[in-house]
Amino acid sequence: MGIETRVILISPDSEITPGQMKSKILSMISEDASMEGIRVKETCFGALLEGEEKKMREIIEEVRKMDKNGIFSKPRGFPIGDPRICRATRRGGPRPGFHQLELEHMLLPKVREALNKIEREKEKV
Repeated sequence: MGIETRVILISPDSEITPGQMKSKILSMISEDASMEGIRVKETCFGALLEGEEKKMREIIEEVRKMDKNGIFSKPRGFPIGDPRICRATRRGGPRPGFHQLELEHMLLPKVREALNKIEREKEKV
């Protein structure tokens, strides 16, 4: 399996903060020697996570337990610290894809609402 970079987004209506999520990830990495090589960077939307794909899935599954319908992840096209999208080397301005990510982040409360509704409907059956 290869190295993957993922964006982990926290819904704006969540009680979980990016700092809490990063702390959870760092504690998982420090407690498990097999997680060596995983990189994490806190962002205003959540975190960037980079490492071996299988290990990343384990971390994301555990982190989502903090807020099951309020934490989401998706692949990122660039590794953490990639100079092609670094604002310092691009002389400022938003990163490529920032506006799309911002829009997706604002829609997450509606996604949560839909997921909660699906769960309530399943419980009725």
